[in-house]
Amino acid sequence: MEHNGSASNADKIHQNRLSSVTEDEDQDAALTIVTVLDKVATIVDSVQASQKRLEERHREMGNAIKSVQIDLLKLSQSHSNTVYVINKLFEKTRKISAHIKDVKAQVERQQIHVKKVESKQEEIMKKNKFRVVIFQVSLPPAFGLITAKS
Repeated sequence: MEHNGSASNADKIHQNRLSSVTEDEDQDAALTIVTVLDKVATIVDSVQASQKRLEERHREMGNAIKSVQIDLLKLSQSHSNTVYVINKLFEKTRKISAHIKDVKAQVERQQIHVKKVESKQEEIMKKNKFRVVIFQVSLPPAFGLITAKS
């Protein structure tokens, strides 16, 4: 029985050793778990901070896009107004050009008429056959002008 007694003693010693080893392992495991959880918490905090920065950037980009859209709308309206004004100016230019053509045609006709009159005047002067006609208009004395009677 001694053998059995010593075997059971050895078992007890072995269990004590296992128990202390298990306690050490449990402490190491707990420490490892705490360390891992701390790292996970740090990673989660980092991810949340990154997410907040991304959300802020997203808001800033949204505001920038709205600002650009507003500026583009203003530019488009300005362009539209400019196109309208330019079209009006072109329309006026076309009207003026047509009017200038009409005036030019009238001036050319008058030049032709003047040339005819000048040529007839030259012809008459060459023939020395011209008459001077003097018109006399009698004005009422109320105007205070002196009129000559012939």
